[in-house]
Parts: sequence; structure tokens; C-alpha cells
Amino acid sequence: MRQKTIRVFEVDDYENLIKVVESKYELIKNYYFLLKESNKEIENFLRSKNLSYFVSNSEGFTPKKEISQEIKVVEKEIIKKIKTETRIYDKIIRSGEEILTEDNLVFLNRINAGAKIKSSGNIEIFDECEGRVVCDGDYMIVKRNIKGTIIFKGADIGKIDKLTLISDNMKKVLE
Repeated sequence: MRQKTIRVFEVDDYENLIKVVESKYELIKNYYFLLKESNKEIENFLRSKNLSYFVSNSEGFTPKKEISQEIKVVEKEIIKKIKTETRIYDKIIRSGEEILTEDNLVFLNRINAGAKIKSSGNIEIFDECEGRVVCDGDYMIVKRNIKGTIIFKGADIGKIDKLTLISDNMKKVLE
């Protein structure tokens, strides 16, 4: 058995949820949503957007609720809150820039050759990486790495030309 950390948005304002999903879909599509109570309209909306969600009740998570095509809720699973921040960079990381942190990092633009990034948290790169990236988190997501050096938990992951999820025991191309 292995412990994993997941990101969950706790939702109690359903009107705001629809606005956020419509405007920030690309940023939140890999998160889970925890609904405080069952709401068929919101559940259908989340399913139509192919988003994963949980419905809670006083006994814990609803065990028979289908989350998405592949994920089922584990009955009474406990989610541990970890004090880790997520920093989102919506700019090009230039040559000579260094980022050293324990936070989770999300890069929406390219990382140029000569840039150095190191984090003990998770790293997600949604553009080309030509710099040096070292990740000691639970997972990495990398869109494209042809010239850069990416080290995940001490191992060089090599070249990547499609959006790929890397974790301790898998390297999977995402579609």
C-alpha cells in the first residue's frame, strides 16, 4: 500500500463552481472536487466536463458514487491536509533564473536553456523545457523535453515529446 497526496477543491458555492470551471478549466482539470451534498445538476455538469468529484455525507465519502470513467471512491478514505503551497508561473523562465523551493510548481510557459528549477514538491510543465529541472515530489507532468535535463527523484527521465505523467512506478503518456 502507498500513500498519495491528491488536490481537492471543497465546494459549497455551486454557482461559483460553474463560473470557475468555465473560465479556468485548463488550470483545474486535473483536480478533484468535493461536493458537500449531492446535487444532480452539478454532478451532471462535472461529468460533462470530464472532471472527477466526490460527494461527502455525515458518514464519509459516498462509496457507490462513480467519480469518472476510471476512478471510484474508496469508502471512508481519509485525506490528510499538507501545508504545501502551489506556485503558478505564467511567464517564460529565462536563462540564469533559479527557483529553489519546497512548493508545488506549475509552469504554463517555456523554461529556457540555462534556467534551473528544484523543488521537493510536484512540478507540472505545460510548455517546452530546455533548462534543468529537479523534482523530488510525488509526480511530475511534462509536455515536452527535447533539450532540457529533467531529474525525477534522482533519475534522468530523458526526452519527452508528448504530455507525460511521471511518478515513482510509472511513466504514462496523457491524451
